[in-house]
Amino acid sequence: MQFAKPVAVGVDGSAVSMDAVRWAAHAAALHDTDLDIIYAVEGVSAPMVEYSVPANYFDRAGAIAETVLAEARAVAESEKPDTPQVRTHIKQDSARKALLTWSEDSSLIVVGASGSGRVSSALLGSVASAVMTHAPCPAVVIRDQVLERPDTGLITVGIDGSPSSLRALEFAVDEAVLRSAALDLVSIWDSTGFDYTDTGYAAARPEIERRLGEKAEEIHAQHPDLVVGADVLEESPVDVLTKASAVSDLVVVGSRGHGGFTGLLLGSTSQKLLYHTQSPLMIVRD
Repeated sequence: MQFAKPVAVGVDGSAVSMDAVRWAAHAAALHDTDLDIIYAVEGVSAPMVEYSVPANYFDRAGAIAETVLAEARAVAESEKPDTPQVRTHIKQDSARKALLTWSEDSSLIVVGASGSGRVSSALLGSVASAVMTHAPCPAVVIRDQVLERPDTGLITVGIDGSPSSLRALEFAVDEAVLRSAALDLVSIWDSTGFDYTDTGYAAARPEIERRLGEKAEEIHAQHPDLVVGADVLEESPVDVLTKASAVSDLVVVGSRGHGGFTGLLLGSTSQKLLYHTQSPLMIVRD
């Protein structure tokens, strides 16, 4: 699938943000679209004004930004020289606001899960979490060192039948086809509240397995060369996806659902997944 809009990536000079650039450049090339690299220079907050901020504060910040962006461009062009066009941008705003604003006109936005430097607002967990939760386009988070692991040739998608997870499935299928990877559909069987002696309990899990299997067969019929698996697991969504990330090149989930993945991006649950995923993690909004 060719993206109609560019891929965007936030950088701050840290190693993990350069990993995000590598992944984003590869995604832009795969989807035959441009790459926008954004560096945010945070403004001076009111309390800092009392401490006589040097007049050349933004000059220095701008010089740092130019250096970081030059490195990021070199990384992107070295990683995927066939990326249509690589552009760099300096935004005078917080990283959170700059990236969320940029995501409004992007097909995909990529961030690192950690970073360095006050000027760039660090791309720390709060920024990554905000982008992953609120970006209107699909968002990908890259954790430290996840790209150092050899490719496994597998993409995993969490699906519960909700519109959000079905849209996530569309992206996962496209990524699997473009990357010549296998695709694993994962659903959660939550038996909480069931009476184990009830006939409904006995029928529920097989029904989930049947529906998931039908979805896998439907995808395989549309893409005969694509290897598609389906698993129904009885664990928490975070545990399932964290384990899946250890053997996947990419994990894809919807931003919200009505089944096992409901509430995935709320509070501590999202934080745990962001900080424990062992592969790039894509969040797709409906």
